[in-house]
Amino acid sequence: MMIRQMLGKFAVTTAVTVVIIGAIANLAESVPIQDGQTVNGFIRAASRAYQFKNLARSGAATQTARGDEYTFTAQRGDSLEVAVTAEDGSALRPAISLIDPLGRQVSYSENPNFFKYQIVRAGTYKLLVLARNNSLGRYTVAIDGLSGASTSTSAVLPADQIMQNTLRLRRIGCGVPNVAKIKIGTEERCTRDIEPGVYLYEDATKSIKIVDARRDLIAKQLQVAVLDRCPTAGIPVAQITIAEPQDGRDYTYCATPSRYVQAGSYRYNPITDTLTPLNTASTGTTPPPTTQPPISQPPTTLPTTPLPTDIRRQQLQRDYGLAVMDNCPAARSSYVVVNFPEANQIYQYCAPPTRFLTAGEYTYNPTTGNLDAAAKPANCTVTIGGICIVK
Repeated sequence: MMIRQMLGKFAVTTAVTVVIIGAIANLAESVPIQDGQTVNGFIRAASRAYQFKNLARSGAATQTARGDEYTFTAQRGDSLEVAVTAEDGSALRPAISLIDPLGRQVSYSENPNFFKYQIVRAGTYKLLVLARNNSLGRYTVAIDGLSGASTSTSAVLPADQIMQNTLRLRRIGCGVPNVAKIKIGTEERCTRDIEPGVYLYEDATKSIKIVDARRDLIAKQLQVAVLDRCPTAGIPVAQITIAEPQDGRDYTYCATPSRYVQAGSYRYNPITDTLTPLNTASTGTTPPPTTQPPISQPPTTLPTTPLPTDIRRQQLQRDYGLAVMDNCPAARSSYVVVNFPEANQIYQYCAPPTRFLTAGEYTYNPTTGNLDAAAKPANCTVTIGGICIVK
């Protein structure tokens, strides 16, 4: 047997005294565990509280301790073996409480390095790993001796089957820090076998891919085009550093500079939604529409007729982070409306407002490169493809 190989052939025999015991509050889910499986756990101050009795002492009072709950299915006659070991450096003083399918505490041990129990009633059991004397810390729990657990999967959720059989990852509770969270359909499972982060399971390829929520957040909140990777030195980029709350580490992304996030180094705080320059080359991130800095090379002349490639549209998307619409809607009060006056014509574009540009009408100033607040609405007589031509 696995645990005998790990810990030797000594056993702790526990009297089969039954006490009905329950959890104080349902604050965390149970973790299914199967025959031959080893799971990492972490009991902390916010862990679920359980009630139990020391069945080795006659008339012992009910006690309370923080802990984790594991469930497994056993058959009558199975010789259950459990090993709970505190990790190196952990202050945890573990104990074990076993709850039978009727909800009764049938066993308890304060020496869980090797725990053995003969199953007398088939069904689903709860194994409680408890922290004695208010101790906290990380541990591993291994289980062995369940004859029917390896062949019967009716009580195992599909997500757990994928974790164990397809991905071959050990599942732990999602309430602990520094874990990898894997989204499997509508369910979520956690492990420490891979780097911390959020992953998505793809059934077609039977594999997982990381979901970079930090990258998506930067692109959405700052209206910048985030690059796949930071380029070599010498290419001007906006280098944005963001901290991951789960593991406390910094992650750096590079983006194409815009009028609002110019080339330089920044730190983005997702909690306060602020971008702070880290050097003097960086500039502010939210200038009002009337005080935008001039573009580095303002155009001296503009064509009087639209080109096959709409440079005005590209400029609004690239420099201002606007998602320019194909056509301006009839009601435009809730949109950003930008007018490009050229000779006796006005080319007009519409886009949803952003954190940098609120809804309203603006006029592009070719001299300064600013979007100035329009003095009055344009008198559009002909609109073609979102371009209003005034004659």
